[in-house]
Amino acid sequence: MALIPLSLSKTLIPSSFLAPITPLTRIAQFRSFRDTKLPRKRALGIVCGLPLPVDPWSPTVDSQSIASQLFAFSLFPYIAFLYFITKSKSAPKLTLFGFYFLLAFVGATIPAGIYAKVQYGTSLSNVDWLHGGAESLLTLTNLFIVLGLRDGLRKAGNSEENAATPNSGLKEKKKNMQV
Repeated sequence: MALIPLSLSKTLIPSSFLAPITPLTRIAQFRSFRDTKLPRKRALGIVCGLPLPVDPWSPTVDSQSIASQLFAFSLFPYIAFLYFITKSKSAPKLTLFGFYFLLAFVGATIPAGIYAKVQYGTSLSNVDWLHGGAESLLTLTNLFIVLGLRDGLRKAGNSEENAATPNSGLKEKKKNMQV
């Protein structure tokens, strides 16, 4: 299935929707595509509905640039999540602190990644002492969240037991009064 280049169409439409394809037309399409020259200015590509300033179908796609843009976009929904979970006052305080502490992990990882790139010429994942330090912040984040949820579940369990105890005592008194 051949695709129409972005320069000829505003969208990518498989050519099989436009005309029937026989083996001979496939060879002709391959030759015509190979012999055509692409325009110098590339159109913006679209990935998952988000316009990115990189053509994702280009043979020279830099995955680092796409990853950094997705990382930047992901902060907005996370900040909205923090806003609403704080506003609801339904999360245990230690869990809420853990969710906020994840921003400390992000805040430390960005400069560490820049330092690794500038100082060592490689990514953060290849510099063990920097990567380990950044990941320890993520471990602390997970620990805060889990311990907060555990405390919240214990408090909820204790409140259910306390609420059940007075009711069961009332039922026993009613039974004794009826006898």
